[in-house]
Amino acid sequence: MPQASAPARPTFRRVRPPAVARSLRPFARVEVYDKLEDARLAWLALAQEAVASPYQNFDFARIWFATIGAAEGATPLIVVARDEAGRPVALLPLALRARGLLRLAMFAGGKDANFNLGLVRSPADWTRNDVAALLAEAGARAAPRVDAFLLCNQPPSWRGVANPLAEVNGQPSPSFAYASALPGDFSAWLDARASKEAKKKMRKKRARLEATAPLVHRRATTADAIEAALAAFHAERRARSEATGVPDPYAALAAQEFLARLARDGALELHTLSLGERVVAVFGALPGAERLSGLFIGFDGDPEIARSSPGEILLHAVVADAIARGLREFDLGIGEARYKDEACEKVEPLFDSAFAVTLRGRLAAAAFLAAQRAKRAAKHSPRVKALHARLRRLRGGSGD
Repeated sequence: MPQASAPARPTFRRVRPPAVARSLRPFARVEVYDKLEDARLAWLALAQEAVASPYQNFDFARIWFATIGAAEGATPLIVVARDEAGRPVALLPLALRARGLLRLAMFAGGKDANFNLGLVRSPADWTRNDVAALLAEAGARAAPRVDAFLLCNQPPSWRGVANPLAEVNGQPSPSFAYASALPGDFSAWLDARASKEAKKKMRKKRARLEATAPLVHRRATTADAIEAALAAFHAERRARSEATGVPDPYAALAAQEFLARLARDGALELHTLSLGERVVAVFGALPGAERLSGLFIGFDGDPEIARSSPGEILLHAVVADAIARGLREFDLGIGEARYKDEACEKVEPLFDSAFAVTLRGRLAAAAFLAAQRAKRAAKHSPRVKALHARLRRLRGGSGD
């Protein structure tokens, strides 16, 4: 596991438009939309050129705002920057949240988005002052006015392209993300991660399951298959929550509808491992350009099935499928877990930043960054990590 670095100093800024000639900036004007459809054309145009993750997909945001976002009281705050000719050059997919008198802008997707980015046509053209100017103007134009932008879980770069928001100093996020490069052959990927003995044990586990019924990996593509996959996943989550006392993040109806709509619209892939007619593992992932981003995994808690590691068997099948489709990267999102260490050789750092627009926004920005630093310190404390490992063992070794 990576070693935690020393906590960074607070890095929020009260953003003001810097004294720079407008003609030198990469944008000429800023627009703020409180309805997704009003920003749709600009969003789709930038999506053709900007490097972004599947979490910045228009349909992902549309479905999230209609389900989880609506349940949480979040409303769209889509920032669009345009050049002198009126062409969109940047878009920030944000959500406005009220906290008492505060109006806070955060990335759309909330906890359901593992990687947060803006869509930017020419990232190299943006400086720290340009980002500050964009946020200052957006905060002032929004109605109601934004007090602060609290932006978490941002990758410094994506697919080799630098993230312009990283130009403004940020602090490390509490958790890392985990990813793997995909070679052209599944055997090469597996050989890099598993010894001969480990692969022998996996073959024995698979054979033990296959002795009772055929073991089949499928990608759910029909309405019936999607419904069956999600039903099995939610049943597994409920059972695990009842057994361990750990809250089920998808227990709310809004969260279940979010996954169902994503899958029906093709924005979410559902992979299943079936033992005969019984679904024993489910994996959900968002397909992107050259990369498959894992969103969740669940497996049957029956001890006779769980001891054969159906989740690991399914994960290997998903990777093999991704390689066969020509994808070059695979990730398992944010958060530490043993199965992520085993499947992913890359630890991807993330950063948080806060930008204050008003005086009370400065207080909110300072509190946000302090809370994130405290969370990071706790997560990377040796004592806390040892406790987490113990709890994981008590739950049967699950890293989900």
